[in-house]
Amino acid sequence: MLRRSTRRGVLRRFLQRGLSSSAAPRTAPAASQDVHLAVESFIARRESSRALAAFDKLQPAQQSDPDLLQRLALLVAKRGQPHEAPRAAQMLRGLLVQSDFAVDDATQLAAIYTLDACLWQQRLQDALLLFAAARERDVLVDLPAVDALLRALVARHRVDEAVAILKSVTAQHDVRPTEQSFQTVLGAIMQQQRYEDVEALIEHGRVNEVDFSPETYDPLVDLSQQQYSDENVERLGKFMEYVNDALRADGYWADDDDDEDEGVDFDVDDDDDDDDDDDDDDDDDDDDDDDDDFDGNEFDDDERSTRY
Repeated sequence: MLRRSTRRGVLRRFLQRGLSSSAAPRTAPAASQDVHLAVESFIARRESSRALAAFDKLQPAQQSDPDLLQRLALLVAKRGQPHEAPRAAQMLRGLLVQSDFAVDDATQLAAIYTLDACLWQQRLQDALLLFAAARERDVLVDLPAVDALLRALVARHRVDEAVAILKSVTAQHDVRPTEQSFQTVLGAIMQQQRYEDVEALIEHGRVNEVDFSPETYDPLVDLSQQQYSDENVERLGKFMEYVNDALRADGYWADDDDDEDEGVDFDVDDDDDDDDDDDDDDDDDDDDDDDDDFDGNEFDDDERSTRY
């Protein structure tokens, strides 16, 4: 009798557990709905951390809701904790890979803010993955975000990646880089003494209607003068010739300008020429010379050199 009653008790408890387990899914939809409402409430109150915590409790089907993902990612990017930026990028990437998802202005806004948040937190790889996903779906990222990405790549010595992105963005004509967008990348290439690559990147910009000025060329010339050596004098000479031609083509020099070679070519006779000029100067003309110097190229060169 004792054994039978024990077996019946065990069987009764087993059946009760089974019934409880089978009944659990019936209450899940209501509980899941409550969690969804909680997420919406936290988003409305701009409580990013609590919204993320509630989002993690949602059913997988609810977590793929495009509208919810966009709004949550945007909130986390704008108001979240620093360590939460990669979560926003992950959510957006998951959204962008959905082939049936139609991107809109909200997608663009979320992508821009999230990319900026990742770069601000020095999460370069997360930023690159998001940028690639956005480009794949033709989501336009604005110029400040592109410029920030280029600067981050150069700072990490990933210059070739910066060149590839800059060329791609420039050629598509959706976002219009300026000469300021090129300057950081050009300077990094110049530091590596890759003069031919500097010329190629400038030409790529010129072909795609990017206007370059002495603001871009002057720092490159300064670097070239610092890098002068017997080994690279020929390559530097060709580079200086290219700079001269570019400045002339863009109207910064006239074809008959007597000073068109000043401060740009590597002329071994520069010192002698300077001495000759000094000998030709008359003390009686000092006042006139001072006025000319104040308004001329020498003043402009000194002013530019203080900016770089």
